[in-house]
Amino acid sequence: MPTKDVPDIAETTIPLEKYYCNLRNRGIAGQHWMLFDANSHIGKVKRNIKAPSRIGRNRLSLIDLLRYDVSQLASVVHPRILRILNNVEENKDCICFASECVHGTLDQIVVDEGMDKLEMKLGVLQIIDGLSYLHNSAKILHGNLTPTSIFVTSTKLWKIGGFQFAVQGTVKYPNLFPCYPWTKKLPPQLQPELDFLAPEYLNSSNQPQVTNAADVFSLGVLICWIYSGGKRLIDANNNLESYNIIINQLDAALSLITDELGQNLSECIAKVVSLDVKNRPAVQFLALIKHFDDPTLTVLRQLDDISQEFVEEHKISFISQTLYSALPMIPEQLWFNRILQRFNENLTEYIELYSAILRPLTYMLNNCESHNIYKLRAWFRRITANTTINNEELTVLLLDNLPVIFRRLNDEEVEDRCYALLLSTLNGSSNKLKQTALRIIPYSVDYMSLGFVRAKLIPLLLTMEKYFQDNIQRQVELLVAVAHLSDRCDSATLQYLLTVSSVCTSLHPSIVHSKSRLVQRILHTDVSRLTDSLVITHHLLNPLILGLALPEMTSAHFDDVMSSIRILLDIVEQIRYENDDAGLKRNDSGRLYNRRVSMSSSHLPRLLRMDD
Repeated sequence: MPTKDVPDIAETTIPLEKYYCNLRNRGIAGQHWMLFDANSHIGKVKRNIKAPSRIGRNRLSLIDLLRYDVSQLASVVHPRILRILNNVEENKDCICFASECVHGTLDQIVVDEGMDKLEMKLGVLQIIDGLSYLHNSAKILHGNLTPTSIFVTSTKLWKIGGFQFAVQGTVKYPNLFPCYPWTKKLPPQLQPELDFLAPEYLNSSNQPQVTNAADVFSLGVLICWIYSGGKRLIDANNNLESYNIIINQLDAALSLITDELGQNLSECIAKVVSLDVKNRPAVQFLALIKHFDDPTLTVLRQLDDISQEFVEEHKISFISQTLYSALPMIPEQLWFNRILQRFNENLTEYIELYSAILRPLTYMLNNCESHNIYKLRAWFRRITANTTINNEELTVLLLDNLPVIFRRLNDEEVEDRCYALLLSTLNGSSNKLKQTALRIIPYSVDYMSLGFVRAKLIPLLLTMEKYFQDNIQRQVELLVAVAHLSDRCDSATLQYLLTVSSVCTSLHPSIVHSKSRLVQRILHTDVSRLTDSLVITHHLLNPLILGLALPEMTSAHFDDVMSSIRILLDIVEQIRYENDDAGLKRNDSGRLYNRRVSMSSSHLPRLLRMDD
């Protein structure tokens, strides 16, 4: 029987030490094995090594079963079967083998950690895939499908292991397998687990034989165990009499967990665990029932198999459209422990897919809980490090998502690369990229540092006269960007920023109105920052006054421009008097009490025309 005693690894010689080092114990897995993490000597790749716990008095028989288990696993290669990296090796202290990284077995995970219903569905479908391969391609009967034989990898994939009692079919009878009846004469650990065993195994004939329908029965009992959170449909406690009583009352047992299974799955399981072998469906048909007909489930299954898709266009379409559209329906927990895991496993080296990957990543970033944001940083660093203006599609997508990245990611390395990309795009030769960069500035400005705006962005915009020349739309976009940038500026930076508005030289109603809106935005935010009369009159007042003569300007826009002009005249007048020491006298409160009569437009007398 297995024990929880942990062997002293420091004093034990490990047969696989020529391949692995730094063993770290993580407990028992698969009933008879101790589970270890280790580092590979080659590339320091993290792997799992399993060494057996103490085996007891049936040492030779059980060791033979364990050797057989691993040899069978090593001979079967399939994405849903536990992958063996190094076969069994042993010495006087222990026997061990190395597999892909394992998080644990179902008997531990379902009971100790719990599981989302969507994850259960995904896992069951993966078991069905693996069992279907064993039955239809490998012609193998598993013979002991239990929670301890289902391994969950570190990337949340469910894989079938535990091949101690697997039997190979013959060429003549591929679906007829010999078996040995469960008996009290042998210890339970040397036999398949009774609670998951099909009743035909207990046939009293001299040479009992079973079909792969026996595995289907075990799968049905296993599904009930998973969905009920670890409750056994059959709980015979290794007692044949109890087993025979329960097996004839399965309908009553199933009715107790109908709520956990759901109506559709309950009806299917009733056929799967039928005592009549002929009533049980083939394992591959279980994946087609209505219970698994879920678009979200389909998307996650496709993602699990993304490495098997070899057409780049299909990958791009799936990631950027299908997966992106399904994200709102997928629980956030699965974004990080499943979707991000698949990206990490299969897509890090495919730079050509980064533009497709960026869409779901930014959706996750924008909508996830703040404590999960750090999990996305590695991908955004990777993408920004590989983004250049030569990759136009990726650059456009990254620029479009700058506000989300600046607002949520909080990563200086990524922000610096985004700043550099924004500047190189504005300074580049592609008009499409320039337009994208200019249009995103208003949405990103709240997260830009004032130092970047003053030292980098404003000087660059002043050099772009050729791009804006005689193009009304581009000039309007620039003025909108300047208006939003003005919100972040102190007085000195604002005077500098307003010089950018003079790049927009076209005398057009849209330009005049945009400059008027710029003035009103500055006034609304903080009028005290307008302190330079020359800047006000040259860059703001002058173009607005010239615009009044445009006959195309609507009445509403004309009134708007007139209002801006009046206010600017008052500000210039105020600056003039405040700078005229002889004309200023202030009381204790600082208010102006001896002020010349304003001659601004609001105080000019009306001219009346007299008819002769």
